[in-house]
Amino acid sequence: MYEWKSEYDDLTNEFAIKHFGPKGYSNITSFFPCMRDKYKWATYRPDIPDSRVAAKNNTEYHGLEEHAKQYHVTAQYEEAYHYWLMAADWRRQDMLAHNFDDDGHKSAVTFCIKQALYNKALTEWQTRDDLHERKAPAPEEFELTDELIRKMDEKAEKIIEEAMKNGKP
Repeated sequence: MYEWKSEYDDLTNEFAIKHFGPKGYSNITSFFPCMRDKYKWATYRPDIPDSRVAAKNNTEYHGLEEHAKQYHVTAQYEEAYHYWLMAADWRRQDMLAHNFDDDGHKSAVTFCIKQALYNKALTEWQTRDDLHERKAPAPEEFELTDELIRKMDEKAEKIIEEAMKNGKP
């Protein structure tokens, strides 16, 4: 139920174009850059002969996930759905590119899909005419927990508050 479906391919491309412009996924790397100004290249890896070898820090899918959490906590469920599904796709593509097939990577993709479908259900609930007559979908319906969602919401709220305090979007 929470596995990658071929129908998600077109959706994630649509979402990438919607949120990152006509180049779609190509622009994600600009939005979530891997090069960090304060990164001490290879100081912790003296066996790497060339310090220009980039460290794999996964800023793209972590960035997508962080934005999804912020959209969720601000009740922008449709955007959260888009970002969680794009994060699942980015993680899946990373697995394919690096030939990863372990349970940890697979469960991360599954987690993103669960979050995406939860936020999609919240979007559908939020846009119904009888919104106040129906209960919102519960995280448990998607094999998530209230506690997990609460913790993620708290972290996202802190990130938003810090950005607002510092005048950074």
